Amino acid sequence: MNTVRTLFHVYQANAEMPTPKKGLKGSVYLSFGLIAVFCIMLPCCLIVGYMTYIMSMALMVESNTMNALLAELHIISAFSMIFSMLVVFNVLFFSSDREYMVTLPMSHLQLLAAKFWHTYVAESIMEFMILFSMFIGHFAAAAENYGPWPVLGPIGIVSALIGTMVTPLLPLAYCAILSLILMAALKKVRNIKVFYHVSTLLLLLFVALFLLSFRGMGGITVNNYMDSLSNGDNLFLRICNILFFTVPLLGEAIRSQNLLSLLLYLLGNAAVTAIMLLLGRLLYQEGLYTAGALGTTKKKTDADKLKLNSTSIFLSYLKKELKVLIRTRAYASNCFYINLLWPVGILILFSLGKNNENIQRFLQLYREGYPRAALILLLIVILVSFISSALNSLSSTAFTREGSHVDIIKYIPVPYETQMYAKAFVSLLITLPALLLTVIIAGYYIGLSILWCLYYCLLALAALLLFPLLSIALNPEYSGYNFSISPNNP
Repeated sequence: MNTVRTLFHVYQANAEMPTPKKGLKGSVYLSFGLIAVFCIMLPCCLIVGYMTYIMSMALMVESNTMNALLAELHIISAFSMIFSMLVVFNVLFFSSDREYMVTLPMSHLQLLAAKFWHTYVAESIMEFMILFSMFIGHFAAAAENYGPWPVLGPIGIVSALIGTMVTPLLPLAYCAILSLILMAALKKVRNIKVFYHVSTLLLLLFVALFLLSFRGMGGITVNNYMDSLSNGDNLFLRICNILFFTVPLLGEAIRSQNLLSLLLYLLGNAAVTAIMLLLGRLLYQEGLYTAGALGTTKKKTDADKLKLNSTSIFLSYLKKELKVLIRTRAYASNCFYINLLWPVGILILFSLGKNNENIQRFLQLYREGYPRAALILLLIVILVSFISSALNSLSSTAFTREGSHVDIIKYIPVPYETQMYAKAFVSLLITLPALLLTVIIAGYYIGLSILWCLYYCLLALAALLLFPLLSIALNPEYSGYNFSISPNNP
């Protein structure tokens, strides 16, 4: 246990680069940090909490259920499992420290445990905040319907606090279990590409499951979704109650102040984690050997066939960034392809929701010139622009994508400003087309004029520009390398 704790602290210290505390840089870093917290993170949490409040209020009035909270917890768990799959796989088997760590006097099980807990903490910080907002929204709705007692009883509050910290554990444990099993299968397949399609397959399965839950309801609408949750016959909810079996136990502990349900919730998470560690004892060491063998396979390239074209420094660095994003599977799925969710999502929303009364009512109010409808559309464009940039992590990982080669950027003959602008422009180049397409699709269904559509496109561009520059300025490596905006920087 001491070895695991020590390794965990080592990984934590290695992940947190030193940041400026004093002087002008310290003040700028603190200012940008406060802007990120109060203008981006807290508004997102408030929106999630308010949505939980509205959904919980509606279902409590109709059927006295917690299905609204359970459905949101399942969606969070599903997304956590989908987008953490490649992260867990790469951390366990293809991290740059693999060759060094396996030679140290420790068991492979201790290494697995330390890497898993470090990933759990690192990947769940924002999720903790979202979950806390969900529970606040649920408690607010329950207190308004039933009064503060017994809704705000001690067991319910303790259950919510524990659920905030423990809910992401089960999806990550599932990811680790799948990684161990599939890595064992790769021993014979000898093709790592097979694994990288698993996260895509998981995404398609969860989306298909969510869409199938509307079967026989007459369309994909908010009203149909709420009715299915109220009746308890939502297919997505029923299957996720089995897959993420600890979530209903947590809901029961909160609803009925049941201490036994809370203990069973903790026991269920502990049991899955123990199964993961048991599989790790059996499979992890062999999986590391397989990863080493796969990692040594390189394609032979004839140097005479390479075409080295002269181009500008900025374009060369930009091409390098794009190649890293596209060729690295984790970056490609979590940073590149995730941008396609926005135009596809808005297309599904308007095409399948054309008979939805709420959507049609909003469109009618906007076309009639109601200020509140225009304000809502304006806020949605700004919010989606911010969230899309935050969700793909292109700018916030701009320097950490360098990995073990991060120090090299100080010595290559490329000015710091050029590197910074290239990394910022990558975020703009990848995210902006998807956002513009989203605005154009929405404008078509809403009936916006060309000028108004252009206005919202420019607004999306402005919001998108702000977030990458803010993320890079907040990046610890950026601060540590003493970058300067001045063109006279040596």
